[in-house]
Amino acid sequence: MLREVRLLQSLTEAELTQLIQLGSAATYEEHANIVIEGELSWGLYFIVEGVVGIFKNNKLTGEPYDVGQLRHGNFFGEMSLVDDNPRSATVRALTNCQLFYISKDQFQSFLGASKDLKLRFYESCIHTIVTRLRELDDNYVISQYQLWKAAFKKEAA
Repeated sequence: MLREVRLLQSLTEAELTQLIQLGSAATYEEHANIVIEGELSWGLYFIVEGVVGIFKNNKLTGEPYDVGQLRHGNFFGEMSLVDDNPRSATVRALTNCQLFYISKDQFQSFLGASKDLKLRFYESCIHTIVTRLRELDDNYVISQYQLWKAAFKKEAA
């Protein structure tokens, strides 16, 4: 099940077995908040089954807006491995979800076992983060175009 998570595909069977022993399975029902923006972040989640939504609070209105969705084979919470800042978004189960959770301390201990392991993991992590950043950038450009188009239409009317 975790073998299908892109971030973990570079792990050997022995490494994956060790990782599984360090973490735990977690089940969330549809609509349940898994993590909440602003909370302290303690670890990393891998999506084994289901779909989660990523939501950010609008700093002007306080209303949440939909940033995107992650599905089976993806992960979230990776920024907690790099910094000790609070969660940057709320993650909510959009379907019933089966997740695998590992704490930051356990994961850092796991990665500390081998420099090669750490390198492979962070290369995979960077690749995924860059892909997500490109998608966000594309979505931003499209939304800005739509806003400008609507503004010009309103002005012309």
